[in-house]
Amino acid sequence: MRGLGAPPPELEIFELANRFCPSVTEPLIQDERRRTRASLLGMGFRARHGSARVGFETRLDWSLDREIGIFPTRTRVRVGHETSMDDEQIACFNRAQSQRFDELHRRFLERLPADVIERMERIVAAPEIRPGETVLDVGTGTGALVPLIRRYRPGRVIACDLSANMLEQVARLHPDVERHRVDIRDLELPRTSIDVVFMNGMFGNIADKQGALGNVGRMLRSGGRVVISHPEGRRFVASIARADPFPITPLPSPEQAEALLRTAGLAVRDYIDEEKLLICLAIKA
Repeated sequence: MRGLGAPPPELEIFELANRFCPSVTEPLIQDERRRTRASLLGMGFRARHGSARVGFETRLDWSLDREIGIFPTRTRVRVGHETSMDDEQIACFNRAQSQRFDELHRRFLERLPADVIERMERIVAAPEIRPGETVLDVGTGTGALVPLIRRYRPGRVIACDLSANMLEQVARLHPDVERHRVDIRDLELPRTSIDVVFMNGMFGNIADKQGALGNVGRMLRSGGRVVISHPEGRRFVASIARADPFPITPLPSPEQAEALLRTAGLAVRDYIDEEKLLICLAIKA
């Protein structure tokens, strides 16, 4: 990415706009690589300061000649852990993700390679689940972590995801798991009702990370644990962040994780950063 002082070409600006809310831009543009400039200008976009990837954030600055869908004139959008998307924009982003993962859910039913399963076992072992505890699996997908979680004999397993099709598979494969189709920042479980929260393979997809972690902190009991993880590691996530049609952010560094989790009343206890594994374990005091 270029610095804020050097606006990128229209194609790059459009691709970033398309990442933010494909449900708005994709129907308007059928062939983005051949007609990007004309389409972008026709939609009313004018680059003011360009865009830049800055650490854990992606920043976009747009100036619009007229309102387009959810984007008012002189829109400024920051996608990252310090998001400035309003509730309507976040809802649009979540609807787009929900639709995409509804379409892709069958891919997540494929058998995982043995080495990936081994790393997932390490992820589930990290918070040292005790028998009878309540475990929340955020972004559960088709429930890949659930069989591993069950080995520790939790009293209750709760799954949260944006995709209805993903949760249908959870219901089919794990009918005793409680399911919620909702953004984690909006999940309305009682205060101090959860012992362990997994945010595995999905943290970069959260639009409002501070809001999400704030709600996690609210739901956690004292001594509760949060695991932010990915069984393919930070480098893998950074690569898909550059190519994915959604504004996925890279996984946080140790310093970024500490700062972000601290705002939710959580303290990092362990941070494992291997080539193909990230485990960040935090505890609520």
